[in-house]
Parts: sequence; C-alpha cells; structure tokens
Amino acid sequence: MPEAGSGTAVRPGPGAQPASASGAPLAEAVLSVARRDIASFHALPLSHGGSIRNSKIRDVYEALFGQAQLASEVSYSGTMLDSFFRPRGPLRAAQQLAAASFGADSTTFLSAGTSTANRVALGALVPRGGRVLADRSCHQSVHFALGDMNATTEYAPMRRCCASCPRTFADLRRLLDMFALAVAEGVPYDTVVLSAVSYDGVRYDMPALLAALAELHPGVSVLVDEAWGAVHRFHPRLQPLTALEAVRGLRASDPGLPMTVAVTHSAHKSMSALRQGSYLHLMGDGEMQESIAQALFQHHTTSPSWPVLASLDLARLQAEAEGEALLDRSLNLARTLREEIRTDPRLSAYRTLGPDGHLGDPGLLVHDDPTRVLVDIGALGITAAEFRRILFDEYALYVARESGDAVVFHVHIGVDEGILLRLLDALRIVQRTYRATTEALAGDVAEHFIIAYPPGIPITVPGEKLSDRTRGELDALRTSGVEIYTLRQGRTAAVSPAGGATDTAAPVDTE
Repeated sequence: MPEAGSGTAVRPGPGAQPASASGAPLAEAVLSVARRDIASFHALPLSHGGSIRNSKIRDVYEALFGQAQLASEVSYSGTMLDSFFRPRGPLRAAQQLAAASFGADSTTFLSAGTSTANRVALGALVPRGGRVLADRSCHQSVHFALGDMNATTEYAPMRRCCASCPRTFADLRRLLDMFALAVAEGVPYDTVVLSAVSYDGVRYDMPALLAALAELHPGVSVLVDEAWGAVHRFHPRLQPLTALEAVRGLRASDPGLPMTVAVTHSAHKSMSALRQGSYLHLMGDGEMQESIAQALFQHHTTSPSWPVLASLDLARLQAEAEGEALLDRSLNLARTLREEIRTDPRLSAYRTLGPDGHLGDPGLLVHDDPTRVLVDIGALGITAAEFRRILFDEYALYVARESGDAVVFHVHIGVDEGILLRLLDALRIVQRTYRATTEALAGDVAEHFIIAYPPGIPITVPGEKLSDRTRGELDALRTSGVEIYTLRQGRTAAVSPAGGATDTAAPVDTE
C-alpha cells in the first residue's frame, strides 16, 4: 500500500510552466514505454495500433484516439511498469506525491471511477454487521454498496434549499441529532457517509461536521464523497471547507485523534484528468491503509488503464503549479456571468438562484459552491430540457443539469473568457427569439400575428381571443420542426424550434 512521503511537496508558483512530465513520475514512465515500439505477446492487440495497422478503419481509430493514445494504451505490469495492486515503482511515487499534495496519509489512484472508489472505501471502513448513518443525497454507488454489504443503514433526510431555489441537500442538523442519539443509547454508528460537494453547487461545512462527529464519538469512521470538488484543495478560498483540510485542523488540536476519514474525488470532474480517473485519499493508520489495499483488489478491475492513471499524476502536477490561477479565473468568470444576468436587459428573462443569500444560514452547515451558477429560465416560456437542447444543437454549448425551470452552469477550469462570451451571446439570442412569442401569448387577446412556417397560415391574428387550445397548438408546433414568427408593428421576430434566430426579410424584433 502506498505511503505518504515524509517531506512537503514542492509547489511551483502559478506562473510555472513545466516543459515535460518531470515531476509526474507515473506519467513519465508511461510516456517512456509509449515511445518504444514494444511488441506484446500478452494482451491488448490495439496497443501501438498493432491490430489495425492494415485495417480499412484505421483512420477512424486514429481520428478518435490519435496515435499517442494508442501508443500509451499498454498492458504491462509488475517490474515492466509497476504493479497496480502492490505498487513499488512510479505508481507508488505518484501516489505519494498526491498524498502530500492533498494533505492525506495515503492516496490511491483508480481508473474505474469514483463509484468504484466509494465501494472500495466502504469495503474497508464498514465492519461486518456494522451500523451506518448515510446522507440520503449520496451517489447511487453508496446505496448499492451498502445494500450488497448487508450493513444496517439509516438515512438522514434531505431538505430543500428554499422556496425559490430547487437545490436539495442533507438535513445535517438532523443527521447530527441521529448520530448523538445513537451514541447516547450505547449503539453508535460505526461509519458515517457524507456527500459533501453536490452537482448543484452545495458544499458542506466539513470542519464543523467532522468536529461535531469527533466530539460525540472519536472512533467513528467517515466516508466523504467530494466527487465534484477535487480541485478545491488548490485555492485558498475553497480549501478551508474540504474534508482533508478539516481533518488536518482536528489533528492539530488533538494529535491522537482516532477518527478515520476516507475521501473520494472524481478528478476528471474538476481537474485535468481523463474520464474515470479517481483519487481515494485516507486519513488513517497503517492497518486501515492495508484494508484499503485489500478492498481495492476485491473491487477494482485487474486491467487498469495506465493512461487514466498517468492523467491523475499530471492533474496533480498541474493543480500544484497552476490550480490557484485557474480557479481564480473560474471564480471571476462565474461572477461575471451572474453580474451580466443581473444587469443586462438583454438577459432579463434569466434569474440566478444563489449564492445571493440562499445558503446564508450557518445553522444549515452548508455553503454555496461559487464555481456553479444556477439559472432560472422559466420566463423564456420553454422547458429547461428544450433550453438545453437549443444550446447544444444550435450553439455547441452543453449543459448537463436541469432542476425544474433551472439549469446549472459549471464554470470549471476548462472554461475560459471566449467560452463565456459564446454562452452570453447565445443566451441573448435565445431570449430575443423565444420571449417575443411568449409575450405575444401573455394576454387574453392577441395583439400580434403569430405565424408558423410552413405552411404560413397565422395561428393568431390581432384581436383574436387567445385560448389554451391555441397555446397548446403553438407548443406542439415548436417541437415539430417549423419556424414560428411574431409580427409586431411591421417587424418580425423569428423563432426556430432549436432556438437559433432565423433569416427573414423583415428586421428581427429585438424587443
């Protein structure tokens, strides 16, 4: 099992630009074997493009993966590269560097995603027949793993942020009450599971939570799923709420703290790691580190992806050198997006939800994630699902999450100024094109022509009574592939079903 290095990791300044993978021992080792034309009599015929060298579809492979990706897909193990389950070489060195960087006692790399990391952690933390108190908002992997383990599991309930915001999270005060009651009754929980950074931008106050748990039952073990917050470690504004930093603070006041804490990070969600790259960090003794190693062997694939593992090494190196500067940019861009929506009349159909006081009650033990911008689009007169499809089809902008009439924009470290400008331009066009028709249907009597083309027959003419049937007909036409026009005082505004402005002979109505 990897051990944390005894020294402090060297962290170059934000402007440092490494010329190679130097400082990332695993990435350097994988790159070294990729540069050699090694013929394998073991497995992975695709390595170095061997099985497709004379294939008619070789161009498709290379277009998708590139020659470098094919070269780095290797199946070497043991002394040829390193042992995944008992690393002694570059993988061990990379994991030690990551442990020092994140502030953990030990760190394990996984290439099978954080669902597997959660299962590995629970396999090590939960004793046979153990009692578990779980945050109801945890990822499905936690629920499934606990079910397979036949653990006695109780769930803390969830709560909604507020009437004007659809975000939900665990009722953490209730969770602490349940934990305290179990201790008072002499049947304390062995393990607590927390989902500390949510998709929707909710962050738990981990210093307060872990301190409360430790005071009630110092020997408890805790799994903290911070899948969406791996990069938070590398910015002074975001680091204080992270679980690993919270444990370091507790240990500073109580060096003998017996609490064991495992933290899982989906590195690919917030850092420059390949898909399914995951860190499993542990704050625990050597016995627990060995338990993690045993659980890893039971649950992880025996054919790990070396490119994915190497990307975890590189992601850590980049975060050390550039993480703070990149997160500064993300925080500034998220702030700009909120400010533009608040002040630009061309974006008046949108409304940001949080962080303007929605999670301001310290008693909730939660805080906003400032890199996520939750936006209500209900005033556009289209559903959040339609809005997402419009952005994807017409503007090549992908938004993965919707909640009611709101969508979440994750301003991660891969979003730059140019991308934000593209988004703002798209939001303005969507508002201009959709709101014109929506407002035309707002009253009881039509004041404008609304025309569907084809066939070019008006749905409404000025003076007609607007009925629910008319509005339903328009909704159906919007999704059927036709274009919708509103004619107002001699000008037209065109709305395509996918949301892009359509060329017309008349000027577009800009409201």
